[in-house]
Amino acid sequence: MNAGTEQRWVVAYDSPCDKRRRKLATLLEGYGVRVQHSVFECQLRPETVAQLQRRLQKLIRVEQDRVRLWPLSQRCCARIVNLGLPVPVPGFPDIVI
Repeated sequence: MNAGTEQRWVVAYDSPCDKRRRKLATLLEGYGVRVQHSVFECQLRPETVAQLQRRLQKLIRVEQDRVRLWPLSQRCCARIVNLGLPVPVPGFPDIVI
């Protein structure tokens, strides 16, 4: 992957603490789209992935929580199967002047 090229990432988390789960969800909402309760898909540049990892590391308790990040190639993304409700696609809000 070229420097600065975006790649899709799947980020999943689990924590026994409601407060930390809420903080993780809030953080991830700023980076991607929630596709399951504790799973997000994010379109990220390499530097943003590193930033997200640092921010996640500060939120979790390593002895209790789990966070996993999986990079997806374009080939994998083309083979995604979605059953049930469609995944919302982030877009730009309409601006009325």
